[in-house]
Amino acid sequence: MLVVVVAGVALFLAYGPDEQAVIRRSGEWRAEARAHLFAAVLIFFTAEVILVAFSVPVGIWLTVLAGFLFGTWAGTAVVSCASTLGAVLAFLAARYVFADALRRTASARPRLGRALAAIDRGFRAHGAYYVLLLRLTPVFPFWLLNLGLGLTPVRLRDYWWASQLGMLPVTLVVANAGASLAEITSFRDVLSFDVLGALGLMPLVPFVLHHTIGRWLVRRTAQETA
Repeated sequence: MLVVVVAGVALFLAYGPDEQAVIRRSGEWRAEARAHLFAAVLIFFTAEVILVAFSVPVGIWLTVLAGFLFGTWAGTAVVSCASTLGAVLAFLAARYVFADALRRTASARPRLGRALAAIDRGFRAHGAYYVLLLRLTPVFPFWLLNLGLGLTPVRLRDYWWASQLGMLPVTLVVANAGASLAEITSFRDVLSFDVLGALGLMPLVPFVLHHTIGRWLVRRTAQETA
């Protein structure tokens, strides 16, 4: 993957448009989006809901784009609502389309059946906590969680609010990174302190959340279980 990314950047720099053309064109797109804000938000919102519902793994890039087009706060709001709605649709599809097939498979495999039974017990007792913990510390891909959680007995209401709350910190950081990229006037500006700081927060936030709120949720769940 690293080789592909490096090769892609090298080909873009060698054969693509010059940096001023790229920056000018992206500025025009951003100006058009803000001049027709309602239409732009509606199109973006609909596209993200559809892509997330069909489990297309483009969530982080859409969040960067939202920050780039709409700014940190508006981009965060749009992505938070759209990604949560798409995640709910994927959750419902997994629950009512794939769950029965998995249960039939589990009935023929005792080890898988015992594992699913343990997971079911945990989610019945602490479903919202588990969803919030998984969203705050995104170890698993976003699309995989949407489908996987649909196979658990967690209530839809708990899944909805815990998902929206848990995804909010990372969404804010990524949208802020996109908004920072909108301010550059040269490719060299990507190496500025502000942009590097915004980009550096992206991998740092899940780590911090895991060792703060995530551990607190684990201890709280363990205490309530005991």
